[in-house]
Amino acid sequence: MKASFALLIVAIAGCLAASAMAVGNGVPLTACGNVIGARWVFPHSGGKMTGRKYGVTANGVSCALARHYAVKLSSAKLAGKIAGHSYPLAGGPKGYTCHANPDANGKLLAGSCQVGPLTAVSKHVFSWGGRP
Repeated sequence: MKASFALLIVAIAGCLAASAMAVGNGVPLTACGNVIGARWVFPHSGGKMTGRKYGVTANGVSCALARHYAVKLSSAKLAGKIAGHSYPLAGGPKGYTCHANPDANGKLLAGSCQVGPLTAVSKHVFSWGGRP
């Protein structure tokens, strides 16, 4: 079980990278707690690691906005996408660019949205990821 949890942390780390870049620019990282969203199944766990809880963080964005979109976007479908990779995600707040990582069933496991393109460092970022 410890190995599966470590893999989950690695998968979520990609989505939280944008948050880390914002922190490096002096924007304080805010832990926004957990939300309940769509069911996810962690890849490579044989269906054993699953849940509906997502941890949310925000930088330069209200926790209310971050939590709202984490729940809303958790039901996105990423069918046919490869677990461990990041893909564009529609439906985020106006002016934000969003990307997400699929779970074992082509649904969302983790995601991140920021103002501007993902190639630029943004001071307005929020992320969410499945929590066991």
